[in-house]
Amino acid sequence: MKTGVFLAWLLGATLLSLILRVICLGNPSFWIDEIYSVTHATNLGTGNITKQFGFLPTYLVLKLTGSLPDPAYASNPSVWQSVGITESLVRLPSVVLGVLSVPILGWLSKPIVGSRAAVLFMLILAVNTWHLHMSQTGRFYIQQMLFYNMALLLYYQATTIGSRLKLTLSLVCLFFGFMSQPPALMVGLIFGIDWICGVRARDPKRLTIASFVIGGIVAAICAGLVIYDIKNRPDNWAQFAQTTSQPAKVIIAGAVWYINPAIVLTAFAGFLWLVQREFRLGSYLAIASILPIGIMGALALGNNFVHVRYTFVALPAWVLLAAVTLDKSTRRSLAEYPIFIRGIPAGLILIACLYQDIGYYTGGGGYRPAWRDAFKDLSEMRQPDEVIYGDFHARLIGAYYMQDDAIEEVTRGQLMEKLDESDSQSWVIDKVGTSGGLTWNRLKDRADLIWTYDRHILQPYSSIKLFKHDPERDPTLE
Repeated sequence: MKTGVFLAWLLGATLLSLILRVICLGNPSFWIDEIYSVTHATNLGTGNITKQFGFLPTYLVLKLTGSLPDPAYASNPSVWQSVGITESLVRLPSVVLGVLSVPILGWLSKPIVGSRAAVLFMLILAVNTWHLHMSQTGRFYIQQMLFYNMALLLYYQATTIGSRLKLTLSLVCLFFGFMSQPPALMVGLIFGIDWICGVRARDPKRLTIASFVIGGIVAAICAGLVIYDIKNRPDNWAQFAQTTSQPAKVIIAGAVWYINPAIVLTAFAGFLWLVQREFRLGSYLAIASILPIGIMGALALGNNFVHVRYTFVALPAWVLLAAVTLDKSTRRSLAEYPIFIRGIPAGLILIACLYQDIGYYTGGGGYRPAWRDAFKDLSEMRQPDEVIYGDFHARLIGAYYMQDDAIEEVTRGQLMEKLDESDSQSWVIDKVGTSGGLTWNRLKDRADLIWTYDRHILQPYSSIKLFKHDPERDPTLE
């Protein structure tokens, strides 16, 4: 493929990704972590050193648009609308980085898998629903993914052609990924496995003094920063211990669903093709695909705070393997097979991505709970003197949408005591991850279910339920 043709495809894929990522950008409600992003951006310079860079894009956008709250209101979302903070504005940095990641990673993959596979890689990445979702999420995940995979691709190029410059750039990207979110150090494990394989193969381009020295320096800096944060800000790290967000089976199944089952199956075919012809590349991409999911699944078994979104960094490796399959299956060298046979992998991926994209934009509500709808209805139905009970998430998000700190925060064990003492009507917002579940199971026997705000999608699932409690109708108070 000529350079001009490749650049035209690169521009087209970039434009496609831009269009898909600005569509319905502000429609989904705020996610609680997006509230945290604004809080951390407002207090930039405090907290963990290893988390500052991840909030820098949010800080810059809010600062440049004049929407950065006063630090005194960093944890008070009730005033944020008055300074111009919106869902679209908070998500704008991720949109920009998400769109840029398509041509950047496509360009870096070109010397590794060829122009044709790189074009297919960009097109799949542009329409992939998980990439779309993270590009419309006001967090640091798309930033981490970009630097992580820039490091991944640059390292392979550097150790293939023996380029000290690309090796240095790779480790600089690793550092930026680490500063976006420390789990990006997983890419260092991939480098280590590849380096050990280089020892066995006695590959001089991998076993250089430069790789040892530069890699050692970056590793020492990252380790030093982590130790400093743990020592000086232990509370910021303790919250991730002894708390399991998702079990291992959900991590694995969720990753497969988010990546897209059609891409996973097609990627496996790409691995089989590569490993027989370019063993190192096939093995390298396979390790990059599986290792983050395996690590997070193992951490879940150890009672740690993990979530499927932490495996997002593995997405480009899966897509690149799938792109190799599409490249090889649609070449003219296979012309003896009918086009509908050769086009099966491409058709599967296209249909599966469209299915997930449509679900994301419609019934999935952008993969976010319908907080805005719930608080809009609540504001219309609630009398000024009626108390509203909810958890920590409901209090913060409710403060933004109601522009008032009106939610009384209660824990799982406190609500029933509050209702026992109540002598007037009150409201309860209950949010869980399953259709029939409740945070407060006894609530269904004590209050009237006014409305359910479900997200009808396979994974993830979210359900907000709005209850009204009337002491005169509560059978436990008779």
